[in-house]
Amino acid sequence: MASPKRDNAKAARVLVDAALHGDRTTCERHKITDRTLRRYRQALDEDSELSALYAQLSKLVSTQNWADELNTSLTGLIRKLGSMVQELPGSTAENISAVTGAIKVLSEIALTREVLGSANGEVSDAGDGEPDQGYTEKGG
Repeated sequence: MASPKRDNAKAARVLVDAALHGDRTTCERHKITDRTLRRYRQALDEDSELSALYAQLSKLVSTQNWADELNTSLTGLIRKLGSMVQELPGSTAENISAVTGAIKVLSEIALTREVLGSANGEVSDAGDGEPDQGYTEKGG
């Protein structure tokens, strides 16, 4: 009796999760056996569709992780910078220069987010020079 056809989309998700969270956690989360996970890994070398789905999903997940880390770091730094500026005593030339520098830094962060296409706070570009999914060039 032939075995049922593998769901390559599910297999790709499982393989990416295993790479990020480990085998045991992934097997529990997806309610699969360790043997199934091993079969998915073996199929990755033999099935070009699965391999392509895995590569695409892996790239997407790593990009999103990078964007999440960037947003978390930037938010923390902005808060720290704000509290440091508020603690500056008086209007000395040095303090005015420090506040001006802080404004410049925040402006550069805002510009960077805009360039990366993140008006909603999500960075959506891996910086790999390739168009993001769903991107279409205008006028060409």
